[in-house]
Amino acid sequence: MENNVLKHEASLKIIYDMIESAKSRIGRNYFYYLFWGYLVAFTCIAEFLLIKVVQYPQHYLVWPILMTLGTLVTLWFYLRQKRAEGARTFIGTAMAYLWLGWMISLGILIFFANMRQAYGVILPTAMAMYGLAIFVSGGLVNYKPLIWGALLAWISGIIAFLVPYPVQLLIFTGAVALSYIVPGHLLKIKSKTM
Repeated sequence: MENNVLKHEASLKIIYDMIESAKSRIGRNYFYYLFWGYLVAFTCIAEFLLIKVVQYPQHYLVWPILMTLGTLVTLWFYLRQKRAEGARTFIGTAMAYLWLGWMISLGILIFFANMRQAYGVILPTAMAMYGLAIFVSGGLVNYKPLIWGALLAWISGIIAFLVPYPVQLLIFTGAVALSYIVPGHLLKIKSKTM
């Protein structure tokens, strides 16, 4: 009987160590939250200015240009990081699939929304999708700032459905700042103390 208790405790210790290891790695991945948070916020502000100040008719072009550059930077950083870390954890693999699935879903949304000229649904739906992805990310590693950020992203998405596109850009900027950038900085601080 005592042997079974020891096996059970050893198993729990292994699981606990794996979760802590994954949390530590997530803490070191603050780059992604900060990079994408600032990039998306900058893109929203740039498009808003192109609409309201410059009145440039092709204001939307900032998205494919900056998001393509952002994807290339992220890929480069991810591949470099992957080589340095070696083995992947279950949580790391789950995160990779989550965000890859998120990107594919966003691509489908953008393609069909543009095809139907339903531009006003893209940002609110993207905010809801951000909410889902950061909710799952925060839940996987039990990181409350991401979970709270997800709730904020969902609320922002609902509000954005009710306002004109330029206002959606401002809401998206605020939502990304509070749901990505703030948790990213908190992760950065936390990673320095680990």
